[in-house]
Amino acid sequence: MPGETLLEVDDLSVFYGSSQALGEVSLDVDEGEIVSVIGPNGAGKTTLLESMSGLLPYEGSVRYQGQEVSERNVRALVGDGLLHCTEDRDLFPFFTVHQNLLMGGQRLGRSEREERLDYVYDLFPRLDERRSQEAETMSGGEQQMLAIGRALMGDPDLLMLDEPTQGLAPVIIEDISDAVEELRSEGLTLLLAEQNTTFAMQHADRLYLVETGTIELSGTDEEFKNNDYVRDAYIGIT
Repeated sequence: MPGETLLEVDDLSVFYGSSQALGEVSLDVDEGEIVSVIGPNGAGKTTLLESMSGLLPYEGSVRYQGQEVSERNVRALVGDGLLHCTEDRDLFPFFTVHQNLLMGGQRLGRSEREERLDYVYDLFPRLDERRSQEAETMSGGEQQMLAIGRALMGDPDLLMLDEPTQGLAPVIIEDISDAVEELRSEGLTLLLAEQNTTFAMQHADRLYLVETGTIELSGTDEEFKNNDYVRDAYIGIT
């Protein structure tokens, strides 16, 4: 069952100059939930996540653990367990797998960092096999696993994943799916931004549909599956 609310967004608006990217968006994420934000490319999903993780200025309110995000810097938010795996992955290309993971766990003590390394390597055995390989030489799917693994090294309370399946082969998507279900079983709170509606509904407890910068629909996975508009416009689109 969901616990206390970790993230609360009320009337969030974001502007790029005079252009409005998000308009009065409201949502919440409770402890232990998986929540997905779906919608087409360019709908505002990435802008939404970047606002919530402190990377973009915004109007309205974003509260993580009851405290306004705009009043804290990104380093403080990471220290409080809000981790964001970005759409661009932002890996260190010339660092090895192991070095990238160590960077993700740099705020941890040595023993905790070693425990997290073992955890990530167990979750993604492909990374374990490629510990000494430079990130830039890996496939896109392996880089995505590494990006998620590096975020997990921070021992998050809330992990936000932006387009975790974008451009990936089906076999890699299956690996990512297995990892998400493992994280669910451990009670980790997840917020996914996904264009792959099928993947999103497979894992989410609740979903929000974003189109042209506003939330058009919200509900449970079953409500989304039974919604004629969602079924006609989005289900099956990857």
